[in-house]
Amino acid sequence: MTETKYFVPAGDCRTEFIERKSRFITSIARVESVEEADAFLAKIRAEFPDATHNCAAYRIKTPLVERFFDDGEPGGTAGMPMLDVLKKQELFDVAVVVTRYFGGILLGAGGLVRAYSKGAADGVKEAGLALMEQGVRLKLCCGYPLYDRVQRMPQLQTAEILSTQFGAEIEMELMLRASEEQDLAQALADLSAGTATLTALERRFYPFKTNC
Repeated sequence: MTETKYFVPAGDCRTEFIERKSRFITSIARVESVEEADAFLAKIRAEFPDATHNCAAYRIKTPLVERFFDDGEPGGTAGMPMLDVLKKQELFDVAVVVTRYFGGILLGAGGLVRAYSKGAADGVKEAGLALMEQGVRLKLCCGYPLYDRVQRMPQLQTAEILSTQFGAEIEMELMLRASEEQDLAQALADLSAGTATLTALERRFYPFKTNC
């Protein structure tokens, strides 16, 4: 992974499993700062105030911050294994909290490491991955007779359609990988004989969903 592209969670999620009568609940969110990560951890702790433990880990991309919290579990058995999962997935701008309700059966150090690792891994899998890369927000305008053909353009299949307005003509606002902008502009010009327009509104990093 290059410095200009990196993985983030595709969305927030929650997963759950039972291990030897202990209940483990994983909560994952995309965060962009230490303040957001700490606020997410506080939110989960407030949601599960009666939990035995609310263990956490997070990674922030810029500036790089990696932190974990065992919240009363033996050192190295909870937060660190969770952080290791995030690092192995090359995942940034993410916070994960694994909440445990003790079921009365001790898991031992090895069992705890496996359980908290599973909680983090299950959450990451459920959230999915998005690739943070340079994108461009575009406004595409076309006449009604072209709309169906425009929708089927291969370049639009990887774009995220943010909005569509139906007025005198159709205006679509979309987010596209910057590397695909010229291809879309050329294809649109060829398709419409120059009657459709494409205008760049904003350029910024954006989390494009991936099948990784």
